[in-house]
Amino acid sequence: MHVLLTVLGKEPKLARYSLGGREAEAQLAPVALLDLLPEDEHPGRVVAVCTPEAKRESWPLLERSLSGRCLAERIDVAGGETREDIDAYLAKVADAVSGNVDLTVDVTHGFRHFSFLTYIAVLYLSALRGIGVRGAWYGLLDRERPSPFLDLRPLLSLPDWIHALRVLRETGSAMPMAELLRDGPRSPFTRDLENLSEAYLSGLPVELGRQAHVVREKRKALKKALTRDHRLPLSRELLDLVDRTLAGFALNDPPSGNGWKGQVRLSEGELERQARIIDDLLDRRNRAAALGLMNEWTVSWVALRRGWEGKWLDFDPVRRRAAGILGAMEAVGKDKCLRNRLTEDQCALGEFWGKLRQLRNAYHHHGMRPQPLAGEKTTQRTFDDICGYWRETLCRRPQFSLSLGESHGGGILISPIGNRPGVLYSALHACREGGGKPPGLCLAICSRESEEGITEAAGKAGYTGAVERLRFADPHGGLREIEPLTKTARGLLIGAEEVFVNVTGGTTLMGLAADAMASAARDLACPAMRRFGLVDRRPPAEQDAQPYRIGEPFWLDRGEAGDAN
Repeated sequence: MHVLLTVLGKEPKLARYSLGGREAEAQLAPVALLDLLPEDEHPGRVVAVCTPEAKRESWPLLERSLSGRCLAERIDVAGGETREDIDAYLAKVADAVSGNVDLTVDVTHGFRHFSFLTYIAVLYLSALRGIGVRGAWYGLLDRERPSPFLDLRPLLSLPDWIHALRVLRETGSAMPMAELLRDGPRSPFTRDLENLSEAYLSGLPVELGRQAHVVREKRKALKKALTRDHRLPLSRELLDLVDRTLAGFALNDPPSGNGWKGQVRLSEGELERQARIIDDLLDRRNRAAALGLMNEWTVSWVALRRGWEGKWLDFDPVRRRAAGILGAMEAVGKDKCLRNRLTEDQCALGEFWGKLRQLRNAYHHHGMRPQPLAGEKTTQRTFDDICGYWRETLCRRPQFSLSLGESHGGGILISPIGNRPGVLYSALHACREGGGKPPGLCLAICSRESEEGITEAAGKAGYTGAVERLRFADPHGGLREIEPLTKTARGLLIGAEEVFVNVTGGTTLMGLAADAMASAARDLACPAMRRFGLVDRRPPAEQDAQPYRIGEPFWLDRGEAGDAN
């Protein structure tokens, strides 16, 4: 049903009203409004707010004028001189206009403060009860010429726009703005605002940068929608607020067309822009998105520092390798025996990365862990530590060294060597087949007896890199020797970019040691670690007679699965 809500006063006077080029004469504005509204806008029910004086002087006139035209209902209120009167006024209006109705409002008559109270009541009904407002009118009385009805509906929309912009500033969501635009004539701007909200709330900095740029570039279209379609007051000020809110997030000149994202370049300026987004998310207490983006920002920072900005959005190898460097700092920093291999700055970065990674994962798994997140003191302390390091150090993009260990001119091979030296010979060849560079360091797991074959096997394979001998005293029963040998290997694996691990050859304990060293490489977040085995299908006698035949490698880890982080 369509309802007209009006306020009646006392001493009704005859006046001529105008609307849309038409005129009507009446003693009461709501009667003239009924005569001037298009037929399809006529209400089926009129609700009149009356003080005792209005009930005595104006209500009978309204009843007679509406007889046979529509239903009339009266709301009796006091003069509004006390707080109780105001509360009662709002409650009675809210009770009278309920259910599935549309509303038109006339505030021409009555006390001045009744117009304001009616405005508040209509805002409440519209915002919280979902009642649609078709129109809001005020008859501007003029004794010398026809009194025009002023359309007040834009004033009812203004609080909605103020709220929408406040939501944009406080949460980053432009969805309320999109909904308001959708209520008016179709605007292409609506989809842009929806995309902007999705990018911000999901923590997508590159997409957000592009969408913020698009929205700012379409300022004229938004101005047209606000001024012409919605007739919104203060539209210029609202537009300025939108522009200032998005200015710090927008990309200056984003690429367009298919593949646009891959053309965005990583630079100090881009990191600074994304840092502003992180700070904004933190200020708005959007922890999940802030921690997720901070994690990726840190990886991008390492990629830029290492000169990998050309492919900075590619996981393999850039982001995987950059994350590996951070993971290595974390792992080495936790190892009391190896911690002195890092600088204080590197130790602090590794500690930050560990806390960030753990807390970010906890939030991105939506707390599906035994430990509580919301309102938990340990979580808050960890979060404070992360934010402290971010704001005091990392967001300033420090320039300390990110290099770990010494370069050996290539990767590292870990391989047992038993009584048949051909295993090491084949393992050195297998590294090349695995897609890596020739190893710059070979960690040969050996016994006193098999150690003698290392030099010859390396020479036959054409290997000229360094060799580190990891010797078992008891290669058959020295189970407790695996741990100290692995500790030695950990110190040599620091900073390795790729590690190949042969798990065949020698004794069973040698194979177990090789596998333990592969786990150590994972713990140290070596960017790429691949295990493999070797098969020699020849009879044992032939293997002894001709040891230097290349065996057949079989890979236990795919190349793309070599991410040790």
